[in-house]
Amino acid sequence: MSDLAFRGRGAEVGGRAPVWVIRAAGAVVGLAIMQTAALLGVWSAAGVPWFTAHLLLMLGGALLATTARGHWLWLVAGSLTVLLMLVSYTPLVSMLVHPFIRRDNRPSVAARDIGTPDAVVVLSGRVTSEGLVTGAALERLISGFQQARELGIPTVALSVVEDDANPSVADSERDQRALAQLMAPGVELRFVRDVHSTRDEALAFTAMARTHGWRQVLVVTSPLHSKRACGALERAGLPTRCAPAPSRLYAVSQLDRPRERRLAFADVVYETAATLLYAVREWTP
Repeated sequence: MSDLAFRGRGAEVGGRAPVWVIRAAGAVVGLAIMQTAALLGVWSAAGVPWFTAHLLLMLGGALLATTARGHWLWLVAGSLTVLLMLVSYTPLVSMLVHPFIRRDNRPSVAARDIGTPDAVVVLSGRVTSEGLVTGAALERLISGFQQARELGIPTVALSVVEDDANPSVADSERDQRALAQLMAPGVELRFVRDVHSTRDEALAFTAMARTHGWRQVLVVTSPLHSKRACGALERAGLPTRCAPAPSRLYAVSQLDRPRERRLAFADVVYETAATLLYAVREWTP
C-alpha cells in the first residue's frame, strides 16, 4: 500500500497500516499546516474563518493521505515550518515592513493655510460586542485625538463600526464620544456610517470633506496600513497627510522578539494581499 506514513515500508517489514490510521495521520498533518499558516497570517489575509480552515485542512489531509500525492502534505508542512523559523528568528521581517509604512512630514501649527490639515481622519477597526473600541482601533483613536490636540486641528472624523457577531447590539459611537471627552474635549466630532472596508471609508470621508470644504486631512491609522489607506483616500480625491499611530502590539522599529516578528509578518501578508487587490481594482494610485 502506498500511504502517507508508511510509503514503501509496509511490505518490507511485513505489515500494512490500516486506512484509518493513514487518514488520521493526514488529518493531523493538515491540522499542523493550518496552525502554522495561521501563525503566519495566511488565513486572515485570505479571509477564511478559522473553523472553516480547520475543517477543510483536516478533511483534505485525511483524503490526500491515502493517495500517491500524500507526501505533498509533508512538503507543505515542512516548507511552512522553515518559513516560520525564518520569520521568528531572523531579521527578515524588519526588511519587509517598511515598504508598507507611509509617514509624511508633520504639519506645522502655524497659521492655517493649504498645507495645514482641516481635519484629522481616523480609520476604524474592531470593537467588542458592547461597542467598545479595542486593539488597533484604540491605538488609532488615541493617536488621532493627540494629533488634533497638539496641532490645534478642530475636527476629528471617525467611522462608526459594529461588532461583526452582534451588529444590532451596539456600535462604537458612544465609546468614541466618551474617549474624545477624556482626551480631546474641545474637538468637533464627525462620523461616517455603514463602512466595512478601507475603500468604503475613503469614499465616505472624501464625500464628507467635499461637504465641509476640507482641502486636506491628516490620516491616522496603523503603521502597515498607512500607505494603502492614504493611497485609497487620495485615489478618491482627498489630499492627505499620513501620520501612523504608534503600534502597541509590537515595536515596528525593533522587531527583536519572535512573537513580535510573527505578528508583524502576519500584517505584511495581509497588507500584501490587500495592496494587490486595491491595485488591481484601481482603488489606490
